[in-house]
This record gives sequence, C-alpha cells and structure tokens, in this order.
Amino acid sequence: MKQILLFICIVGCGNFAFSQVRALHFDGSNDQVVVSGTSKLNGPTKITLETWVYVKNFNTSPCADCAPIIFAQSGGYRFGTGNGKAVSLALKNGNSIVNLKSTATLTDNTWQHIAATYDSSMIRIFIDGRLTDSLASVFTISYNSTSSDVWIVDPVTGYGGILEETRIWNYARSQSEIQTGMTKKTDSKAKGLILQFSYDEGVPYKDNTAITTVIDNSPNKNDGTLTNFRLKDSTSNYVLGRSYCDTIAYSKFSVTRCGKYPLPSKKKVITKSGTYKDTIKSFLGCDSAMTIIVTINKASASIVDAVACDSFKNPLTGVVYKKSGSNKVTLTNSVGCDSVITFNVIISVRDSTFFTYEGCSSVKINNGKTIYTSGTLIDTFKRKMKCDSFVFHQVRINKNTISKKTLKMCKFVVCPTNKNKVFKKTGVYFDTLINQANCDSIIEYTVLSASSNGIINAKACSSYKSPSLKYTYTQSGTYYDTLFDENSEGCDSFIKIYLVLNVPIQEKLTVKKCRSYTVPSGNQIITTSKTVKDFVKSKLGCDSIAYTIDVTIVNANVGITREINTLIASTTNGSALFQWLDCDKNYGKIAAETSKKYTPIENGLYALEVKENQCIDTSSCIIFAINRLNAYKNFNLIVSPNPSKGFFTINANNPLHSVGVSIMNVKGQTIHSWALTELTRHEFNVKLSPGLWYVTVESLEGKQVIPMVFE
Repeated sequence: MKQILLFICIVGCGNFAFSQVRALHFDGSNDQVVVSGTSKLNGPTKITLETWVYVKNFNTSPCADCAPIIFAQSGGYRFGTGNGKAVSLALKNGNSIVNLKSTATLTDNTWQHIAATYDSSMIRIFIDGRLTDSLASVFTISYNSTSSDVWIVDPVTGYGGILEETRIWNYARSQSEIQTGMTKKTDSKAKGLILQFSYDEGVPYKDNTAITTVIDNSPNKNDGTLTNFRLKDSTSNYVLGRSYCDTIAYSKFSVTRCGKYPLPSKKKVITKSGTYKDTIKSFLGCDSAMTIIVTINKASASIVDAVACDSFKNPLTGVVYKKSGSNKVTLTNSVGCDSVITFNVIISVRDSTFFTYEGCSSVKINNGKTIYTSGTLIDTFKRKMKCDSFVFHQVRINKNTISKKTLKMCKFVVCPTNKNKVFKKTGVYFDTLINQANCDSIIEYTVLSASSNGIINAKACSSYKSPSLKYTYTQSGTYYDTLFDENSEGCDSFIKIYLVLNVPIQEKLTVKKCRSYTVPSGNQIITTSKTVKDFVKSKLGCDSIAYTIDVTIVNANVGITREINTLIASTTNGSALFQWLDCDKNYGKIAAETSKKYTPIENGLYALEVKENQCIDTSSCIIFAINRLNAYKNFNLIVSPNPSKGFFTINANNPLHSVGVSIMNVKGQTIHSWALTELTRHEFNVKLSPGLWYVTVESLEGKQVIPMVFE
C-alpha cells in the first residue's frame, strides 16, 4: 500500500506539464485552408516550411510528388509529399523550377515532422529533425505576384491525413532550431515567423460547423479560411493530435529499506544510505525526476550447527526436523530488519545425507569449507547414539559470463547498460550486470569513432568555396574542411580537398579597324579608339584568356554638300577614292562617276561610296531635284517654313511674271496648283499627308523645283 501511495505523490506532486494537442484532418478529396496572399508570404528569398503530418492514405495523390501541403499560388514555393511517400520542395527561379525530393520516405499512420529550408545557396530537407537530403543551388526565389493566395493542401491533387503545427519562416532555420521547435508550440512573437497554424480552434470529433477560420499564431495574423470541410465526426474535422511534454515533473521523498533498495527506474540497486536522483517515465510518457533520501538498515545472520538422531526440535519455533538440511528462521532485529538464523541440521537416520549447493565463483558448505569447483564432497560423522553417517555435499559453481559489443560515437556515447557511464574517447570499456544464474555478466564495450573522412578533387575558376561554406580558397593547393554533424551517423565529416584553380592567360593585342571592332568574346563592339579588357571563357566557365586590347578606330568621311545642281564630297583627303551610286537602282554604280563632284542629269536618290583611311563606307541616300530656274543677278527663292505643317510662304528677291505654282508627290502627280500674275511674296495653306513633296515654280524668267517636307 505504501508503494501505491508513493507513486501517486510522484505523479501528482510534481510540476508536471502534458499536452494532448489538437489537429486538423483532411479527407484527401477537396479539403483545403486558403490564406489570402500578402507581400510577406509572397516575398521571402530565404525560407523554412515545416509541419507535423500523419498520412492515412498516400494514394489520394495521383503522382509521386503532387500532394503539396504548403503551396504558394504565386509559384514561389511548393512543399509536400505524394503517392511516392517522399518529401519534396519546389522553388521558382525566374522561368524555371528548382526541385529537391527526399531519398527517405514517410510511413503510413505515423506522426512525422517534415521541414524544408533554403538559405540562398543550399536547399535542405529534414524528416523528424534529421537532415536527409540537400542540394546546392544559388538563385533568388521569384514570385508571379505578391497578392496570390497560399494554400494549405491542394484540393485537386489531394492530401489524405492529419496536419499539426504548420509554419512558414522568412529565413532558413538551423537543424537544432527545427529539432527544438518540433516538440513545443512556437511563441507567436518569434522572430522570422510569418505563418503558424496550430489548428486548436475546434473541439476534436465534435460539431465544429460554426467555425470558418483557422487562426494564424504569428505576428502577421494571416488567418486562413476552412474550405469544403465537413467539420463533423472523425474525418474532415478537428481531431486529437500528438501527445508531448513541455516540462519535467520533479518530486522528493524518503525511503527506509533493509539491505538494499532498487531505484524506481530499475537502473541501479542502492546498498548504502544517501541521497540519490532517478528519472522514470510517467504513465503519460513524460519524464518524472525524483530526489530520493535512502536509509539502508542491515540485516543480521547467524548459523547454528546441530547433529541429532531421528529428529531435531528447533528451540525457537518448536518445529521438529526429521531430515538433515539447512533450515532458516527469520526474526526481526533491533533496526527492524531480518535476523536470519540458519540451522544446519544433520539427522543420522540413514547411512548417508545429501546437500546441494549452488553459487558464483565459490560456495561455503555446511562443514565451513569454501569450495571453488563443481563436484561432490563427502564428510563422515562418527556415530553417536548409533547415528554415524556419510554426508554428501553436491556443489555446483556457476561461472561469470563475458560478452562483447561495439559502440560508435561522435563526441561521446552513453553506456547502454549504465546511463551514468559516458564514454568520451575511443577504447575498450567494461560494465558488470547480474546474469540469469545470478552471477556477474561482464560486458566489454569497444568504442569506435563514427566520424568520417573523405577526399574531393575540385576544379574551379578564380576561387573555390569549401563544402562547409566557411572558407574561400583563391590558390591551388591541398586544404582541409569539416562538416559538423552531417555524415550518415550524424557525426563530423573531415574532408581533404585537392584544389586546382584555372588562372586566365594574359594577352595584349593592338588592333586597327574601320568604323568598329568586335572583341574576341563577342561581348563588346568598339566604335571609338581606346584600350579595352575582354575575357574568353573555358569549358568550365572560367576566364581562360584575359585580353588587354589597344583599339584604333578609323572612319571614311561620307559627307555630301550641294552647289546648285552639283553634289560634292565633303572629305578633304587628297588620296580618297570615290564612286557615286544610284539608290533607285539598288545602289548601282554610276558609270565613270568616280570624282569628288557629280552633277546628276535627272531627279532621284543618290549616295556616295568613299575609300579613305583604309576604310570603305557609303553615305545615306539623299533626295536630289534639278534646279532648272534660269540664273540672273541677285535672283533667289525662299520657301519657309520648311518643314511645314501646311502653311508656307514663297519670297522672291526680284518679281516673277506669269507664274504657275504646283505641288507634286514623289510619283510626279500634281495635287495642288495656283496661277499668279506676279510673284514677289505669296502665302499658301494646304492639307497634305506627312512626307516629302515637291513645290514647282514656273515663270517667264525660268523654272525651279523646291523639295519640301510636310509634317
């Protein structure tokens, strides 16, 4: 009865904290929670996505990785699983998608924590706090919109199971942060937390149809809308989630025992008085830590040897023994413990008596001798009252057992058979238990290091980032790096790196080109004289050749001036060569027109090809109209404005008589005409489509065609 009351005190008196959390069940058909999009949900360039899952049916998803649990409709991120049972993460990189899928798979009908992170250079996936997969990729997460919704479960591809503690962070959480956050609810003011659904709005398995909103326990209050849930009974409704402990229960009590006291955890038997600490699991599965004040009182023992014929009467109890043997009487001594009196009785009623003994290593028989080997010993007693007899001592000596086991450690390992022993170095260690024969069972532990070693042969351009990302090397050589807690055993991985860096070849070039020069890489076109740098990439994408190029750009002067009906090249270079071209005849060469000046014999479009300064260049086409007005002293026509929007004026220095004015298009068709008796100054106003037109003035004094541009 005392033990029962003590257990109740341990559970009831400690500061015990236990939670049976609530969760949300998705039927895998069309259930989902819709979160209205914000720039905080559609903007992180670094991210952590995590949730507890209890998958009841992976086959509600039609493909291996198309059951997203957290799905940004802006395309930025998609995190979940599928009928392949792996954990997958997809991130948007511009017009492409970067994917990582776990090699480890999830288990049906089991609570498991899944998480994925991206820190701008490395994608990682964690299952139950353990890093399972990673992918190096440097990019910036992109989003189609900052206002797109975020879905908790895609209603089309489906997720059939339970979710609990779904969170989004705007930074990549470390493995230790993920492990710590797995077993407790996160503070709503936690730095970097942008969404946290705990699904504790409803009552498990009850009618929750009045609830429409899932509360966001983050500073952003991005509440979600329950969509297509039944919110009744055990499916498509609020249900019970995991059980976990937030704190440890503590208690302190005293016990008094005789000889020994096994601790409640059964890990140790106490044989000396003192204060001891012990920890057990409560009936709820949480730690209960105890401080026990133990008082050990000693039992006493004595031996009485008696020889009798036929029978022997015990003087303490009055019991009559008719057979030889050891008979124990237990009384209570002064400290309340057993006082065991052993009566070794020999009854000489037969010629022989047999005693059987069993012990570890040695045993003390009735005659006071200590025996170390199994066998039979015989004592002969002289007859008294005709009771002489032979006593046979049958002895069985049990042996201690020895076993060997191998342990692997990172920085330390706890002895499996004694939690109070911690091995911090490799080597051979021993622990002793009690075997089935109640003898010593000696276990030899060989402790080995679980750290790993590897070699990387690396080639890079001008620099190389170590696997741990802690070091950047800028010279070829042999280097060493350590990945902490990241090998298959969760221990340090020591890496030796043989590094070869590709250093570019330096070359200088001197180039003289006409009009422009394209550098060897094709990345620049140079149009002015100067010194430029250029780099040509190798197959590895490194700069294999670094050019320093002195570029001289020379040009041919293709300018043209006009004097009445003669076109004149603008260049003053006496060694220049010329060729006049007819633009209307596909830039055909005009026969024998290779001088600096050219007088066309008809209206048209003309251009000039010039060879000078080691360059050949061609001018743009110019419009030419023959001026047929007879020249006389001080004669000149001024048309303004030109270009015109429809209104213009013609001025003559000397009066013209019997004047006809007409406007023609480029096809020679007359659109407008006027007849004037005399022209000194006259204003005109017409409506014409934008483009080139010709104004023709004819009089008794002569004829002149003037090109005009109308806007």
